[in-house]
Amino acid sequence: MKKQRPVNIEYITILTTIKWPAAAIASILHRISGVIMIFAIGILLWTLSLSLSSAEGFAQVKSLLDGVFFTFIIIGILSALIFHVLGGIRHLLMDLGHFEEKESGRISAKLVFALWLLLTVVVGVNLW
Repeated sequence: MKKQRPVNIEYITILTTIKWPAAAIASILHRISGVIMIFAIGILLWTLSLSLSSAEGFAQVKSLLDGVFFTFIIIGILSALIFHVLGGIRHLLMDLGHFEEKESGRISAKLVFALWLLLTVVVGVNLW
């Protein structure tokens, strides 16, 4: 006798077998960028505190910013901020009744991805 019961799909299997629509990816990345920005606030507050503590602290932050590793961290923080703002604008427009259809939602998500990549490259080039 063959039982027709639902099969539990493991989380890793879901990520690799289901074709995610662009709108879903944009929504998930919007949430992830928000979490990244929460952690980024700690880094930015630490550097602000250090730079305002003394002239030596300011020089230390300046030397950190001259390094490649910290530059990548700042580019990552700004990239998360850019995506979160663009995704937030997209969500606000959706709340106003725009981009609610499947095709326009897909197009708006791809537009957010394109603008995010373009603005991240522009910011990265300016910081480098």
